[in-house]
Amino acid sequence: MKLQIWIGLLGLGILLGLMTVYRVYTVGFVVYAKTDVLVWTLPLATYIFFSLTSAGLAFVSSIPIIFGVKRYEAIEKRAIFLELAVLIGSFVCLVLHLGSPLHVIYLLLSPNPASPLWWLATLYTIYLVIIVSAFWRIHTARSSKILGVLIFLIAIATSTTLGWLMGMTDARPTLNASFFTMYFPLTAFISGLAAMLLFSLVTAYFSNREITQEKNTLYNELARILGIAAGLVLILFLWRSIIGGISSTAEGYLAFKNIIGSIPYNIELWLGLFIPSLLMLVPSIRVTVWGKVTAGALLLIGMFAGRLEFVLSGVVRPLGQMAEGRPEFISYMPTISEILVVAFSLSIMLLIYTLGERFLKLEELPE
Repeated sequence: MKLQIWIGLLGLGILLGLMTVYRVYTVGFVVYAKTDVLVWTLPLATYIFFSLTSAGLAFVSSIPIIFGVKRYEAIEKRAIFLELAVLIGSFVCLVLHLGSPLHVIYLLLSPNPASPLWWLATLYTIYLVIIVSAFWRIHTARSSKILGVLIFLIAIATSTTLGWLMGMTDARPTLNASFFTMYFPLTAFISGLAAMLLFSLVTAYFSNREITQEKNTLYNELARILGIAAGLVLILFLWRSIIGGISSTAEGYLAFKNIIGSIPYNIELWLGLFIPSLLMLVPSIRVTVWGKVTAGALLLIGMFAGRLEFVLSGVVRPLGQMAEGRPEFISYMPTISEILVVAFSLSIMLLIYTLGERFLKLEELPE
């Protein structure tokens, strides 16, 4: 009964999403809060969140192959399938941000090696093919070391290239390519850890499946790594804020003040980094299921807010001719259609994962 209700909710999310798709294709981008200044909005932030989380799951799934830690083979199959589901969710957001699948196809068929956008599209296409191949090999009990290594390398390539792309223009001084090419892979890793813990534990609970002592020990180890990694990202996040405050130009300082006063910035700082780090660094909380689930959920919420803060920080201040007759900073509120795009992509991702959990035996170990 619980499964039918869950599938029904996901079906409703997909139906509302398809209605939004129809409106985007027939009415156009007026259904979004996009303007000639706010060219990046919630669908793009969601795409970045999903794509980096998928890369982080790739890092987790590659641990037994890259680092030779055999006990992580117990979660390898689930991690690979989950990264596939999350990656498909990111593609949905990207297509709806661009407005048409034809734009993506045209991009792939128009090679420009000097463009990070072309490299990103090409890498994600290769990434999707490799993930599907790697999962099929594991599902047929034939794990592939070569495919595992390729997943790890492409996850690094996609997360760093995304940081390069989003921070490459001097016209958006709050976005620094040098910083984000390092920050994106690190936040991808903690997002992958959080997603792995959250989905594994919640799935076990609703499936009434007992967690073995071996799995419990492994989840506690993942939680400890999550606490340490989130703490390191917190330090890096604060350092970015300090540098933005004391080392920026007068114009950059105004942008910095706007960022740290925003709701997404503070959600990322407190809910996404500080509280999960604290929870996972306290042993008595870290070993509990509720502690791991809470930390994982809060971290993912915070990372989502962080992707939105990142996107908006580059566009809320009009520059050049766009600044004439406009306030110093543009306010942003997502439209219902943008929210439904997020619900659509999330519902597709969760439905794929639910069907995989139901029919593909994600608990199996590769040979």
